[in-house]
Formats: sequence, C-alpha cells, structure tokens
Amino acid sequence: MTLPVVALFTVKAGHEETVEQLFRGVIEATLKEEGCISYQLNRDIENPRRFIWTEEWQSRELLQKHIESPHISKLFAELPPYIEHSEVVALQKLAGGVA
Repeated sequence: MTLPVVALFTVKAGHEETVEQLFRGVIEATLKEEGCISYQLNRDIENPRRFIWTEEWQSRELLQKHIESPHISKLFAELPPYIEHSEVVALQKLAGGVA
C-alpha cells in the first residue's frame, strides 16, 4: 500500500513569501523522484501563514530517500529561521484515491 503524508508548516509573520518561494523551488525535482505519486503545496485559506503539503509515496523507503535528497536537505537547512512550527505526519491509507 502507498504512504500518504501531510506536512504542516506555520511560518513566522512577514516571511510567507520567502517560504513560499523556497517551497516552490523543490516541487519540480520532487515530482521527478522515484516513488512520488503526488506532491502538492497548499496554503490555509483562513491562516495564510500555514502551508500544507499533501503527498503520496510508493513506500516508506522512497519517502526516506526523498527526505535525504539534495534539494530537500538544502530546503530543510534554509527553513529554520522562518518557521514557527512544523509537523510531518505519515498516514495509513484506508480508502479512496491519491492524497
């Protein structure tokens, strides 16, 4: 079974555009990665400081490979000054389509 993931990032006030550009910068490379079924950047309508990634991977191993990829490692190194809170949740898929 595939592995859906939700990643939530709350950005410090005033850094929304910077973080959006950093996030947008990894989408193209990620969509080409082995095991990437879906990878979508979203923004909370009620709280524009909160960005939500919805992702789906073929396996936990391929998700781990993604996390260790150069473009994601670089992103994670650049993000800390701008992030107030973050949480990544791997899910057990029960029913339905892609994440």
